[in-house]
Amino acid sequence: MALSREEIASRYSKALFAYAQDAKKLDEVHGDMNVLLQVAKENPDMLRLLSDPIIRKNQKEEFLSSFSGEFSSETKNFLEFLLEYGRFNALTEIIKAFDALYDEDKNIASGTAVSAINLDEDELNRISQAYAKKYGFKKLILTNEVDSSILGGIILKVGDRIIDGSIRTRLQQIREQLIENR
Repeated sequence: MALSREEIASRYSKALFAYAQDAKKLDEVHGDMNVLLQVAKENPDMLRLLSDPIIRKNQKEEFLSSFSGEFSSETKNFLEFLLEYGRFNALTEIIKAFDALYDEDKNIASGTAVSAINLDEDELNRISQAYAKKYGFKKLILTNEVDSSILGGIILKVGDRIIDGSIRTRLQQIREQLIENR
């Protein structure tokens, strides 16, 4: 039975995480993986070439070594492992799953701040620091999404939490109280 890309990503990311953690190179491997993900996004042909069954293994190895020279030995070993088992087609999913494991281990969360207007970087940083402190995260990475229908305030979506501080919601609550008190 063939494994799905999600199963492959889960298994391989856990293996890489444990390997990097045992080698005490977790931060270094995480950095390598982020660089690799960026390279893969900018050069989608790279993954196709490394996944192509027609291209000989030694050619793939040469190509792999041409851009992996600056990576840690753990990252290089992992990439060679992926090449050996023909799993480069799932590399982006593996890296995303690895990032999730890393963030969980380091108590880093990410989420979205929905606001009526675009927030600048400073405002986003102040909001993320305040909520990180309030909810016990070491770091909170927020992206901004604009939705003018909320009128004002912020809706914060982090993991399975939604903190709704929008004016629209407050107005709805006041309206419901007024109807209830009639």
